[in-house]
Amino acid sequence: MRRVLCVLLALWLLLPLIARAEELAAPAQDAPEGRVNRALLIGCDRFLSQPETTPSSFNNVHRMAEALSGSALALETLMLQPEGLSSTGDLAGMVLDAFSEADADDVSYFYISTHGVWEDGMSAGGMTLLLSDGEKETAVSAYMLRTMFDQIQGIKVLMIDACHAGAMLGKGVSSLLYNVFTGEDYIVLCSSGGAEESWFWSGDINGERLAGAGYFSGALIRAISSSGSYAADDNRDGEITLTELRRCLIDHHGASTVRTYPEQSDFPLFTYESDYQTGRNREALVEGVSFESDVLTAENPTLYFSFNVIARTQIAYQLVYHRNGRWDFDHAQLIYDNNGDFSASASAGKMLSPGLKERAITINREDAASSGYVLLQLLTIQRGMPAVVSSRVLCVPPDSGDPHLDVTAPAFFSPEDREELTFNILHDFPCELTVTIQDQDGKTIRRLSARQATRPEQMEPAGSCFTWDGLKNNGEAAPEGLYRICVKAYVNGERYEYLSDPVILMGVSG
Repeated sequence: MRRVLCVLLALWLLLPLIARAEELAAPAQDAPEGRVNRALLIGCDRFLSQPETTPSSFNNVHRMAEALSGSALALETLMLQPEGLSSTGDLAGMVLDAFSEADADDVSYFYISTHGVWEDGMSAGGMTLLLSDGEKETAVSAYMLRTMFDQIQGIKVLMIDACHAGAMLGKGVSSLLYNVFTGEDYIVLCSSGGAEESWFWSGDINGERLAGAGYFSGALIRAISSSGSYAADDNRDGEITLTELRRCLIDHHGASTVRTYPEQSDFPLFTYESDYQTGRNREALVEGVSFESDVLTAENPTLYFSFNVIARTQIAYQLVYHRNGRWDFDHAQLIYDNNGDFSASASAGKMLSPGLKERAITINREDAASSGYVLLQLLTIQRGMPAVVSSRVLCVPPDSGDPHLDVTAPAFFSPEDREELTFNILHDFPCELTVTIQDQDGKTIRRLSARQATRPEQMEPAGSCFTWDGLKNNGEAAPEGLYRICVKAYVNGERYEYLSDPVILMGVSG
């Protein structure tokens, strides 16, 4: 695995150094009745076999700790290991130290930021996370991680911030792999699909490498904390479910494709005090980022979007093109927002006043058409320090052409065994996809997407990964039987269709 450190901008100031694992006092807030929450956060930056990422993982751990401490989870225990560890025994010991007292009603939160290693031909259980302190290095496989957490009672929430993390769920990979963490007591959030890298950015302050953190961790923290106005909470009820969180991250984190198990869940992962809605404790500088469309064309390569400025700040936009199978951060284009003036002669540094802003940015036609995908990052700049507020993948289909649709899917699955149907839709180039599930009579029982723009998932051959949980549109479980996956692709007004071979939905196995 190669992880690219893009020395472009500084994201966060380094938090005070902590050289050992530590327990932090939890805030005095009420957790859901009968539920005890605990958290273990681990970061590895110094490696023997991979590039050093200092201080990205260190900062990720501390920012995650701040976000969890500021919520209404009322953590009984918050343990940090931000400077790496080098043995699976140490990791197993820390898991037991943090979570061994959990019972069936409790929730255990685990976050790790490190290098992930996986290649085509490996199993899902063989996907590994590197453990290193810069002097010694080993790896923990997804199967070993499952074994460690199987000893812990209650719900286990695993947040894996690493390249190729989705491989452990069998998602975002070309081959059909099983999910290592299938089960009613696991909730897993991965920063990337199995074929993808997770991207970092970092920078220097006064000649010292002190700032930097991951794109995924930044998006996650904004989604669940006051720094991002709890952006993931769609219905503003003070609870953030996995379904809400996944939707928010897909919409506002573009550098990799977030993968989760299960695909949908109403379990309240994160909570916060409802008095936030009264206007207290607002930290976000920008809220309500909205894009008119995810699709651009060579004929109309103008992107329209809007956002609401909460407090006076500088705004800039970074455009990153997808070239040679990866985001080309080395040649990214930075554009300052000078009160709507994007001309080359406009001076950087103008402050935007509070209020709704509507913007239109025209993408270079040749670059857009040749790359197929463009990543737009919206940045705020405070005291010279940029921070990503939101990012969006923009799909640029060709003017015409047959995408040559195909579907690769397992022959059967059993939702009653907590299994999901994860399948790949192959398409030669970027397009929009409508994906539905049909019963054996040809009736649509579930719509998974409606003209959804594709995004680069790094799979070979190129394609998009989807998951069906076995439920119908009304939320009821689909009965046992034969089902087909119906795909419609839209390319600049033309429609192409494909119907898969039957897939068997089974009852409880064994």
